[in-house]
Amino acid sequence: MKYSFTLLFLIFFISFFHNSLAQTAINTLEFGDDGVVYLEDFEKYETGGLPVEWYNRDGDRVPATYSGREREGYQYKVERENDNQFLRYAGTEAKHLNFPLADKKNLNIHETPLLRWRWRIHNIPAGGNEDIDDRNDVAASVYVVFDFGRVLFRRVPKSIRYTWSSTLAEGKELSKFFGNQKVVVLGSGHDGRGEWKTFERNIVEDYRRLFGDDPPRIPLAILILSDGDNTNSYVQADYDDFEFHQEAD
Repeated sequence: MKYSFTLLFLIFFISFFHNSLAQTAINTLEFGDDGVVYLEDFEKYETGGLPVEWYNRDGDRVPATYSGREREGYQYKVERENDNQFLRYAGTEAKHLNFPLADKKNLNIHETPLLRWRWRIHNIPAGGNEDIDDRNDVAASVYVVFDFGRVLFRRVPKSIRYTWSSTLAEGKELSKFFGNQKVVVLGSGHDGRGEWKTFERNIVEDYRRLFGDDPPRIPLAILILSDGDNTNSYVQADYDDFEFHQEAD
């Protein structure tokens, strides 16, 4: 079962890599005069629906354009609270949302290496564990996807996945999928439930430490995933304010 899951992951990432580089994405970035690269704050979307600039996992279609059962599988929607809009996941289904970066030629993470975002955890998957395939559910996770690693004579993207875990301790790190995905646990359990928490990671330093070399200046994408399908859990979490920042002098 574990071997089959790993093969499915590799097939996905090979497909993802080719799709991500083959098109110009509809999403946009804002380069601020303050040196901040503003990725997403969800303010420009209509509430109650999916954000129209986010793609499916493979980076080739936009779930906001889906209908019927296909659309129902994406249990995310833009919400508004106290004059602030954010993205909420509420459900069980495992569906990534993908914010492509590969075509953003002005982006250089060596100049703005700090990835900052907020999330708020409401319900965690019972017994979720990122290190066990049939319990690999998380309340919230953010992936930064890069190229390239090598598996079975194929070049496949590398990724760092930052998670809020149900059971793994804060600071725990995992290496998965033949070393091409690194998992970094940023928080765990019910600590701070219902509170917005801001995270900032130096993704250049993390990449060097975890993979042993320098990352490319432009990641392929940022992905998010909340899910409870393996543990049959209802999960709820909110995401907001994705930005790249310069290091302080």
